[in-house]
Amino acid sequence: MFGFIHESIRQLICRNYGEDTWIQVLEKSGFENGKENIVNHYYSDTDTYVLVDSVSLVIKVTKDQVWEMYGAFLITYSMEIGWDELVRSMSPNLKGFLDNLDSLHYFIDHVVYKANLRGPSFRCEENSEGDLLLHYFTGRPGLYPIVKGVVREVAKRVFDLDINLVVQGRTQRSVHMNNGERVEEHVVFLIKNIGESRRDSDGSHASLLTSSNSNFPEILDDTLQMSLDDFSRALPYHFVIDESCKLVQCGSELHNHIPNELLQPGTPILRIFEINRPQIPLDFENICNFINAVFVLQVKTSPLKKKLMDAMSQEELKQEVEALEDDKSNELTQGHHLKLKGQMMLLSSKKHIIYLCSPYVTSINELMQYGMRLTAMPLHDATRDLILLNQQRLSDVEVNLQLEANNEQLETMTRELEIERQKTDSILKDMLPKRIAQQLLGGEHIEAAEHDATVMFCDLPTFQQTIPQSSPKEIVRILNEIFKKLDRIIVIRGVYKVETVSDSYMAVSGITEYTPDHAEHMCHVALGMMWEARSVVDPISKNPFLLRIGLHSGKIVAGVVGTKSPKYCLFGETVTLASQMECQGMAGKIQCSKWTYIQASATGRFEFSPRGRIAVKDRGLTETYFLTRSLKKSIWEIVEHDRDVNVNSIEGYEELETSIENAMTVKVVPRGNHLSSAACSIS
Repeated sequence: MFGFIHESIRQLICRNYGEDTWIQVLEKSGFENGKENIVNHYYSDTDTYVLVDSVSLVIKVTKDQVWEMYGAFLITYSMEIGWDELVRSMSPNLKGFLDNLDSLHYFIDHVVYKANLRGPSFRCEENSEGDLLLHYFTGRPGLYPIVKGVVREVAKRVFDLDINLVVQGRTQRSVHMNNGERVEEHVVFLIKNIGESRRDSDGSHASLLTSSNSNFPEILDDTLQMSLDDFSRALPYHFVIDESCKLVQCGSELHNHIPNELLQPGTPILRIFEINRPQIPLDFENICNFINAVFVLQVKTSPLKKKLMDAMSQEELKQEVEALEDDKSNELTQGHHLKLKGQMMLLSSKKHIIYLCSPYVTSINELMQYGMRLTAMPLHDATRDLILLNQQRLSDVEVNLQLEANNEQLETMTRELEIERQKTDSILKDMLPKRIAQQLLGGEHIEAAEHDATVMFCDLPTFQQTIPQSSPKEIVRILNEIFKKLDRIIVIRGVYKVETVSDSYMAVSGITEYTPDHAEHMCHVALGMMWEARSVVDPISKNPFLLRIGLHSGKIVAGVVGTKSPKYCLFGETVTLASQMECQGMAGKIQCSKWTYIQASATGRFEFSPRGRIAVKDRGLTETYFLTRSLKKSIWEIVEHDRDVNVNSIEGYEELETSIENAMTVKVVPRGNHLSSAACSIS
């Protein structure tokens, strides 16, 4: 269904129940907010039914009540948005209004929105009691409550009438069309005026029914008779059919588009035309039922086909004419077949129908496709003006469609840019401490600051022996596997990874927000990393990798350096001493300075073993300790792994010590002071 219907339903719910209720409807129906009411968009019937079902569930009324509410609101909303004058000018009475609903639907569908929708059809009759019988035909069964709402609201708002409308009959039948079989519903409504009209000038009966017949007397002489030739020239595209739907006569211009052999009296109209609208079988009874509908018929033969038929022999022509009746699809798919749009009128004899029509041409391009010029249409035919006016309308529609396409493209690009921005922000937040990254994204200036922190360096002492005997891909694979495990511990424990250089890994705790237990956090990180690294096996020695870790706590200066690729850099003696703790440490050991030992013991509970004094460059002999275990957290808590109660100890440190002792079979080559500088930055 057309998007205007969805927008009308949205307006109905928002006005009567609030925006929050509409949001609930969208959530239940699965529509994205803002995508459910695009006015010029065509939605499938299933989408509309799902939307109405959701409205019914949310506001707790039946679907028939929802459709009736919608029908009444549709008139109100349409008159508010600029259709008021058109609705009021359609007819002076209710019957005339209902008789012209088909043409109004056609105008909205094909002229205003170019939607080519399958609209319903209406026909009014007067019964013996002076009331109206409204016949409603539709290919969408179950929507008749809309008609009840529409008719009541129109009677009240436009004609100032109070009416009673009841369903007298409702039937369904299968209709066989060229494009398949479909179900057609026929509902009959009885409309009664239940009160006197509040208008002084019109009685209720006169407001409900049409005016009386013409007062002109019947002409008995021959003074105003028209010859068939005059009538054919005055209405060049008309034709008349009898009760068997066979051709009786036709207009002169049809001979330019249809072979003369087909335009002979007695030819079944189905041999000449295919019905496009309304979607009904083309027979006398159905035409009478849909007498108020706009009829669009399409010629079955193209101009090219006509020329070919003119060149055929009589025998070939006879065979071709017979074949036309059986060929339903091939010809119709080739384009350039003249379409006629007009009105079927039942003549006074009740045995003949005249089709008053014009070429269904709405633009210069279509006119040229049929090989026609404007002179092919009489001066009295409004199609001339429609073609000229529609050229400007088509330009406006094209501009609007292009704007909608551009808006859709901009929305898509905006969403994609937002996704990319989030990726960029995520990368920046991974490269920098979270608070620093947020300040940079906010355009703030980042001042360098001094912090109390604990710095950690770690490396793989045996990795230098592995490199000469491994392929480049293997080296990268090993480092990636190890560093992924170390990164997971960093994220779990909430410290900041500064950089990696070759097999060396640097992290810091205590920035950018001061935390008194920064040394305790880093000790837990070191224990967790030692556990994780042992799960990766050296492909050369076949032994688990052992980390060599060094920790030192103290003052550091930190700040952002650079603008193109900003880096959060650490400066100070603390960085140098942490590097010395690692370089002069031992594989499988976590070596801490005295300051880290004191800081960690103040806020946490750990088990340290003294190593004694070691010579540190520019510092002389420095007291150091080996961290062996935490007395507050088990290994399983630090690394967030489940413990196998049948295999593992409660704390997990025995398994860590055993695995380290078993791996201490390879002689470690001492490394030089690879970070003798007092500064380190993000790589």
